[in-house]
Amino acid sequence: MNYNNDYQIVLGLILALMIFGVALELRFIAFRAVLQRPVSVFAGLIGQTLFLPWITLLITLLLDLPAGIELGMLLVAASPGGNLSNIITHLARGNTALSVSMTAVSSAFAIITLPLNFTLTAHSNPVTKAMISGTGELHIDSLMIVKGLIILLLLPLALGMSIGNFATGLAHKITPFFKRISSVIFLVFLVVAVGGNWKVFLDNIGFVFLIVIFHNLVALIIGNLIARAFQQDVSNRRAITIEVGMQNSGLALGLILTQFQAEPNMALVAAFWGIWHIVSGLLLVLFWRKFSPIEGP
Repeated sequence: MNYNNDYQIVLGLILALMIFGVALELRFIAFRAVLQRPVSVFAGLIGQTLFLPWITLLITLLLDLPAGIELGMLLVAASPGGNLSNIITHLARGNTALSVSMTAVSSAFAIITLPLNFTLTAHSNPVTKAMISGTGELHIDSLMIVKGLIILLLLPLALGMSIGNFATGLAHKITPFFKRISSVIFLVFLVVAVGGNWKVFLDNIGFVFLIVIFHNLVALIIGNLIARAFQQDVSNRRAITIEVGMQNSGLALGLILTQFQAEPNMALVAAFWGIWHIVSGLLLVLFWRKFSPIEGP
């Protein structure tokens, strides 16, 4: 893959900027709200941090895919929920407050759950273990993943939440700017990155994209079944389904490019996830609104 250290630095800054912009809107009340709906949040987190990573491991063992693709799937599955899930949940007339709570909690705990789940699942698959161990193609240091998460996730999250909660007036003024500018910059970066690797994307779009569609469908099904198992109402089911099905693939891509030597197949999986889970989320919105509407604005 056509990628260099300049890309690595730029992407790291962009992701930190995006997470900072999202964190500006996260209030401590979102965490306190967890105490008011512990069962609902717990259901979503169980689906996202337990069932999805380990069912993904089972899928990789059954399908016997190239090691890089399997590693990409395992890393995306171990990632926390993405902030886009809150928007999709709102459009689907799901419980947006619950979605925000799950995103906030999963992001906060990702410093532990992501490296733990990824390390355990990657070493439980002989193919991926061979790739990251000993004389394999990749040399993965779990401590380096944690350090990457601190830089890409924890620091901008803490800074953004601090401003959002202790300087609310300032946060209201700068939030629209940071959200717009970070999204535009990220889009430009993706266009440049894809353009520089256009042949790689064209050569792999069919096979890898189908794998990503299947993997995302599994994640959505897990979320829905978990919500039903915990006897959640329709609004909560939609929030949990979307939260489990929309991973922070941008964070996964950032880790791949900074900690995994930009392994091509891993990067393709994360990049395609970032595109497809938006499409699948909007398709769910259209389906629910047409065939299972909930009264609301």
